[in-house]
Amino acid sequence: MGKYTCIAIDDDIVALKIISSLIEKTPFLDLVGTYQNSVKGASAILEDKPDIVFLDIQMPDLSGMDILKSLNEKPQIILVTSQDGFAVEAFEFDVVDYLLKPIENYGRFLKAANKAVSGIEEKSGGKGDAQNLFVKSDSLLVNLDTSDIHYVEAYGDYIKIHTPEKTHVVYGKLKDTEAKLPDKDFIRVHRSYIVRIDKIKNIDQGNLQIGEKIIPVSSSYRGTLLERIKTL
Repeated sequence: MGKYTCIAIDDDIVALKIISSLIEKTPFLDLVGTYQNSVKGASAILEDKPDIVFLDIQMPDLSGMDILKSLNEKPQIILVTSQDGFAVEAFEFDVVDYLLKPIENYGRFLKAANKAVSGIEEKSGGKGDAQNLFVKSDSLLVNLDTSDIHYVEAYGDYIKIHTPEKTHVVYGKLKDTEAKLPDKDFIRVHRSYIVRIDKIKNIDQGNLQIGEKIIPVSSSYRGTLLERIKTL
């Protein structure tokens, strides 16, 4: 995963410093500007064309909603607000997510950032081709080489990313992780499983094997799997 450029716009200097520190803490984000003045911040969106904008709603001169309404081409917008009453109106403008002040939970911030990255990758033409994947595991950001990932498994509101060294339990949806994995290396074989193709040991009628793990292959994915294997 490369770095995605960000700017933060908030007239509250304390909130701006908190957002800035969270962005700088996140390896795949690159903070390129902070603005207390909303007019200057709006100009920076047009001139610098950042990938992601962290935008306060209630500001003098030009509110966050005013900025949203003025943009023809929108970057990924994450709203930062002390009130959630603006959420419905804001989502009419395709904002990615919103964060409630005070932002004290890094995991919640990271979830919003990952949603923004997924939106960027979808706009750029489908699935990711990144050779590295940052995940939050055991309160740490872990940089995984995708070649080490054998399979990914849905686990309620979480996913399990299985590598030879460790199974990482990560909050998120399987489809979001699927969008970030290299399409040429990984394939969905079941509503609950994504596998790395070159780790498959064998396939029978309704299952495949990776290492000692037997993974179900649903009928709706079996044909696509067999076609992919034929091309290898």
